[in-house]
Amino acid sequence: MPDLNDFHAFKSTSDGSGGKGGGGGIGCVAWFVIGIVIILLISLIADGADWDAIDCLLGLGFLAFLFAKFTFS
Repeated sequence: MPDLNDFHAFKSTSDGSGGKGGGGGIGCVAWFVIGIVIILLISLIADGADWDAIDCLLGLGFLAFLFAKFTFS
């Protein structure tokens, strides 16, 4: 059976981030992805794109954001 005191000792020294050890925020690459998605969204709206294209852009943009956040943060 594992010793739970080791877990609590580790948890108390991890700055409250669940073991990641600091950091926080979403990172520069994620902000870059957000900026690209906003630029593409504005251009799609200006060109009069249908809702399916906008929905697809927002879905793929969200997936790109999650990928960038977890990969580069």
